[in-house]
Amino acid sequence: MNIPIVSELINKRNRSKLRAINKGYKQLKDESKLDFTIQLRWILSKTEIYDTSKLKGLFYQDSFNVELSIRQYFTMCFLGVSFNKSILYSIGSDTPLRHPLPKEWRDALIAQGVSVNSFICTVLWYVNSFVFWSKSALQGLKSICVLLKEQSSLGRYVYFDGLADNNISTNLNEHNIINWYLRWKYRNIEIDSICHDVRGISNFKLGKVEIIQTVELPKLKNTALLQYVGFLIHIIIYSFIYLFFKPAYGFLLGEFIKFKRVDLANDADLAREYLFHNSSLYYRPIWTYAAESKGSKILFYFYSTHTDYFYSTYVENFKNKGGCIVGLPLHLMSWPHYLVWNEFQADFIKSSNQYNPVIEEVGHIWFSSSGESVSISSNSIAVFDATPRRPMAHVLMGESLDYHNFDIANQFLNDIQLVLDKNNMNISHKIKRVIKVTHRAYLRNIMQLKQKSNYVEIHPSVDALQIIQKTKACISIPFTSTAVIAKQEGKPSVYYDPSGVIQKNNRAAHDIPVLSGINELEDWVNSIDNKVN
Repeated sequence: MNIPIVSELINKRNRSKLRAINKGYKQLKDESKLDFTIQLRWILSKTEIYDTSKLKGLFYQDSFNVELSIRQYFTMCFLGVSFNKSILYSIGSDTPLRHPLPKEWRDALIAQGVSVNSFICTVLWYVNSFVFWSKSALQGLKSICVLLKEQSSLGRYVYFDGLADNNISTNLNEHNIINWYLRWKYRNIEIDSICHDVRGISNFKLGKVEIIQTVELPKLKNTALLQYVGFLIHIIIYSFIYLFFKPAYGFLLGEFIKFKRVDLANDADLAREYLFHNSSLYYRPIWTYAAESKGSKILFYFYSTHTDYFYSTYVENFKNKGGCIVGLPLHLMSWPHYLVWNEFQADFIKSSNQYNPVIEEVGHIWFSSSGESVSISSNSIAVFDATPRRPMAHVLMGESLDYHNFDIANQFLNDIQLVLDKNNMNISHKIKRVIKVTHRAYLRNIMQLKQKSNYVEIHPSVDALQIIQKTKACISIPFTSTAVIAKQEGKPSVYYDPSGVIQKNNRAAHDIPVLSGINELEDWVNSIDNKVN
């Protein structure tokens, strides 16, 4: 039931919070300290969580660092946008920080001079532990019902984690990750099927390989299933008792359950390979260590090079007084095997990883495609942006460099359209994505550009490779992956920085030219036009 006075009070409170968050952001920007939340996140991700010995005993594995896995997990769950929001609100409202954090991280923040409401942080930590425990317990009980159902044989299979419907297609010619894998010369050629967990897609065949929807964890039967049920009941009760003393038990219940399921499974029921991508950069699921010990390969692939931009920006612009790099918590990554695009990305992994992983350079990795074919004039240049978010959404991202904002994105498009129009060339613009928080003024600008005779908008779902192959050259905003794709396709490719703030020798550019300002853009377009003519 909607009570007007209550709704108004809630809305008033929310508006007040947003004003405080925005005030906190402006304060950091005025003080040239936009990297503040990034520095704090880096410090916390380096701060160990003590007393993990009992937790290690539950996994009974010496092959991996349980404490590191816990830090990875907590970083993923609690040091994202919500953490940025809490920090900015604390600064803007001039009140102590309120955010769910373990004691070790609260102490680390206090050591950095951050005002922390330890009581509220502790309460929030315990409340979140109970919420995590409840969800995991319910999911665990549901898994019994799933395992009791008759399960079809998957044969020898590989499993792709974290896919969506545009990553899978019945058409072998589409540029998606499944088709890329089938063409990869070093793929497992002995498999019968490729599995995923995308709902709503019927099973089908690509050549001799079945594409099957299932869950990532293996089936259990007979004695193993009985052992799993017994363990499940035990760990649910055990973790509930312990979460009142050690909240980590509540947070990790789901991980205990998944680990045990893999540990009990027959080796033959596990995937030959489990493939993860860079949307889950920091956290390697704990169950993958059990799968690896049973013979499964754990592969991590990059569907873009955009991560390099963030890393490079932080490395080159933000260092503490001791010279230690302060940036993304890439030190957390513990994947054993990486598939990367090129030597630049390989160096990026080597410089930030201490676990001696296998690194393979495999070229451009296709990821998603709508399957839609577009007609593009041969006298066109492909243009790829980075979609600006609305002011508050932009603030909450916690980026240290205020670059991917509305003003720069607008100037990027307007400059290119103007220069190409002077040279009687078309702009084939693919907006990166349209989301709920896309800046409305940016969308209005695109509507205005549509009135220009040389402007063509291409839907975000169309794969970039197709557009690049059909155009004469490529212009990308720093540092999107499309510039690297165009270079690998043998097309003239540049990054265009209308603001002139990006360093031309930035390593994230992958040796692709960075054009600063409209004059350099004009010179390059003229050179392309002359080469073609």
